[in-house]
Amino acid sequence: MEQELQELRQLVTQLKADNEELRRQRPARSSDTLPASSADLGAAATERLVFVPRDRKCPMFTGKSGIKVSDWIEEAESCMRARHLSAKDQAFFLFDHLEGEARQEIKYRPSADRNDPEKIKSILQELYGCPHSYVALQEAFFSRKQQDGETLLEFSLALIGLMDKVKTCAPDGLVNAEVLLRDQFSEHVFDGGLRRELKQLIRSKPTITLLELRAEAIRWEREGMPVGTRGRSYSVPSIHGVQYAVHGGSRPVADHPTDRSELSELKDMLRRQQEQLNQLSQSVALLQRPLPRPRSNSIICRRCQQPGHIAQDCDGPRVPARTQPALAGHSRAHGLSSHPTPEN
Repeated sequence: MEQELQELRQLVTQLKADNEELRRQRPARSSDTLPASSADLGAAATERLVFVPRDRKCPMFTGKSGIKVSDWIEEAESCMRARHLSAKDQAFFLFDHLEGEARQEIKYRPSADRNDPEKIKSILQELYGCPHSYVALQEAFFSRKQQDGETLLEFSLALIGLMDKVKTCAPDGLVNAEVLLRDQFSEHVFDGGLRRELKQLIRSKPTITLLELRAEAIRWEREGMPVGTRGRSYSVPSIHGVQYAVHGGSRPVADHPTDRSELSELKDMLRRQQEQLNQLSQSVALLQRPLPRPRSNSIICRRCQQPGHIAQDCDGPRVPARTQPALAGHSRAHGLSSHPTPEN
């Protein structure tokens, strides 16, 4: 702030000196010309001092909230280029626009680091530039897919932002960043038909860039795919889909063999799924059916004296029970077998 005030004072002093120089030169010029009118003299006597700021204001960087460190460094470099500062003045300029813990971090560094603007920028970039690990950023990039309702432009910008973070945290940099961006975009668009067309375009033009591929994809989405008619995908805004539906519905389109083959594949898939559902329903019905209770042959019905069931489930005629002598003989035989006579 003090440096800016000093620059403003110097500018005002220079403007005053220029004004005095113009006043001294004015009488010499007016002697060679015709006398001016009283209104012109009154207007010339009025002094007006206009200040036009020639420097852009640089935001403050705190480290915790507000602007990102990469954006702040870019803005600070633009301001320093406009001021034509030396290396030492650039270091002072960066330090003056730091606040909070970022200022304390640079303050307690060695003087060699404090007086070097590149060291200051590298320290801030290391501390606040990449909060996530390189592996986590790579995983976020390669798992990014186009969401339902997300436009192609939004999806491509999201991939570019993730790739920029990956390149920032990469230890040795990325050589094939553009190829990775293009392949990730073509592999994970939401529309399957558009995905196939983009892959074919990459195979036919291996040197195509992401921006060129995205332009072709947006054009295909808005105008319709070149291989046949397709419904509107959620990857484009709804206004373009409405316009395409109006223009495309005004004229009949011939059935394409590719569409017929896809329709037959869908029918076969539905038929197989229905068969699987029927089999599962039959299996569930068999599992839910109660199992018949096993009937033992040792059970004797008290009503009909037949084995295999009980009197509660018997519908036959009642038969009288066995006679007493038979029971006595059975018990006597049982007693003889149970209690043998002792030997004499």
